[in-house]
Order: sequence, then structure tokens, then C-alpha cells
Amino acid sequence: MNKLNLSNSIIQKRKEKGITQEKLAEYMGVSKASVSKWESGQSYPDILLLPELATYFNISVDELLGYSPQMSREEIKKVYNKFSHDFAVKPFDEVMEACKETIREYYACFPLLLAMIQLLLNHSMLAKSEETKKEMLQECIELCQRVKEESDSIRDAKNANIMEAMAEMARGNISKVIDLLDDQLIPYSGDDVMLVMAYQMLGENQQAKKVNQIMLYQNVIGTLTLLTNYLTLHMTEPDLFDRIYSQGVQIIEAFDMKDILTNAVFGIHIAAAQGYLMQQKTERALQALEEYVNIVCGFKFPLKLKGNDYFNQVDEWLEENVTIGSSAPLDDISVKANLIRTIEENPAFVSIREEEQFKKLIKKLKEKLG
Repeated sequence: MNKLNLSNSIIQKRKEKGITQEKLAEYMGVSKASVSKWESGQSYPDILLLPELATYFNISVDELLGYSPQMSREEIKKVYNKFSHDFAVKPFDEVMEACKETIREYYACFPLLLAMIQLLLNHSMLAKSEETKKEMLQECIELCQRVKEESDSIRDAKNANIMEAMAEMARGNISKVIDLLDDQLIPYSGDDVMLVMAYQMLGENQQAKKVNQIMLYQNVIGTLTLLTNYLTLHMTEPDLFDRIYSQGVQIIEAFDMKDILTNAVFGIHIAAAQGYLMQQKTERALQALEEYVNIVCGFKFPLKLKGNDYFNQVDEWLEENVTIGSSAPLDDISVKANLIRTIEENPAFVSIREEEQFKKLIKKLKEKLG
């Protein structure tokens, strides 16, 4: 991250211009000793002198100060990954204060704000109290609203709107979530296929294939996510429940998705286990949990968002279009702990905690994930 570095800036620009300290002092109407102190960092120019000094060097005041209100994509990824790791190993309050300082410093860098919103949403469960969690979520909402109001990017605004809805959902403001997302139920327009066809008509078949694959990748993940949620809505209807679960498993197998890092790939088995227990089908529930354990034990750490042999053109797109790049949203330490807690501490599985097979699954998880 960039910090103010006025002393070095003055030295550098003065030497580039090929003038002495005396010459600069004469132009600015100050003593040579003043310029010397500026360059040694013993003192700073009066704030009213900064525009004149910047004009003399033909640069902006920000450039003179050695400060940029923007971050590059790579810098944003590094900041996100650092804070994600810090949340896993450092005191919560200390990391939160550092996050707030970064947000204040780069308040005009909207991609950075989006990354920080995602960071806070992903780690809000670590808050020491409900009050702190609410404050954290409110900070996310206010940052989302700033991005929507100030950013010229339609993509930034759309992402901010989705994350604002996530924050409102976490706060329990369900009506607000509906207000934010009520434009989702528009009829299918076919704009994705038109884009692919446009590339084909230009003779750019390779790009057409890539775009088609990226859209298919997103839609497969979206469909699996919706099926997982649909499964939870039909837990009391055994026949339909079985059918939905089977459809989800078929999608995972058809597109070889076990290696793709998305919650729905393993989450559908958790939902299935909960439903089968509700239907008093303990054996089926344990089979679903075994599927979950087999998938997460196959993860290769450090985790990355990526494609597979079928979706072999999405990696570069993920790196360039996801705010935090291909990095996992949570640090590996937190991910492993969450994967274990998902079944070990899940109240839905209280009734089978003493089952020998359940204990073996927990043991396997802990041994594999560490």
C-alpha cells in the first residue's frame, strides 16, 4: 500500500529538474534551511504551499505527497489475503482496526472497498458480540451504498447491491433483501447466447468457445446452488426430496465438479443429511455425510477458485474478474475449521453423534485437514 512520502518526492523531483535547494527555496519564498528540513523529514511545507510546489514540479498534489488513492488489482488481492490470514491468527479487534484504517485510506478505490466488504461479510461470524457483528454489517451496507452512488462501473454497482443484500440478510432484514433483489425474476432474454453468436459472426470462434464455457460454468454452479436450496424446501416430501438430491449429484458427476471450490458442491450433501434425519432415515443421512467428507478431504490446499478439465478456460477469467482473484474467500486455517464444524458442531446431527460411523467421519476429517 502507498504511504505519504513527501520528503523523497521533493528530493526526486528537485533532482529531476536539476535545481539546487537554494533555487527551490528562492522560488517558494522560503529559506534554504526550510527546504533542507522538508527533504530530511524534519518538517513539512505549509499546506498552502503544496499546490504551488506541485505546480512547480508539474505534478499533482497527490503525486507530490507520494500517495495514490487507488490500488492495483494485485495489491487488492494481497491486502485481502493478508487480512483473511490475520483474522485467523490475530486478535479480532486488532485486525478490525487495521481494516478500518485501510478503508479510510482508500475510500475512493471502489474495487478495494468491494474486497473489504467481502472480507467483513466473510468474517462477521468472528465478532465477539452481536452488537459488534451488527456494526460490522452496517459498515458493509454503508460501503455498498457508497459504491453504488459513486462508482461509474455498472459491474461494481451490481456487485455492491448483491453484497448489500447479503449484509441485510445477515442482519435479518428480509424485506430489505427482497427490495434490493426484486429485479431478478425477469424473463430469460438470451443475451448470453447473443454474445456468443456475436463472436462467432466476427469469426472469433475461440473467444466464442471461451465465453460460452464461462457462462456455462456460472450457470452450472448457479443451478447446483438453487437445487441445494430447493432441497431444503422439500425435506418433508420424501419422493421429491430424493429426486432433487439425485439431480444435484448427477450435475456434480456430469461436470466433474468435486474439485471446484463452491459451497454447493459439498453443501448439497449436508442439506441431504439434514433432510434424511428429519425423515428418520439415519443410514441415508450418514451416506450423505460420507459424500461430504470424501469431497472436502479431496481438497488440495492452499485452496483456489478454479476450473477443471471440462471448464479449462475459466481460470484466467476468475483471476481477472473476481475482486479477490482466485484466492479462497477465507484463509485455509479458517476454511479447515469451518469444514469440520459444519458436521461436528451442527445441531441437526445431535441425534447421530454417538453413531460409530459418524465418529469415524469426524476422525477422518480431522486427520485429513489437520
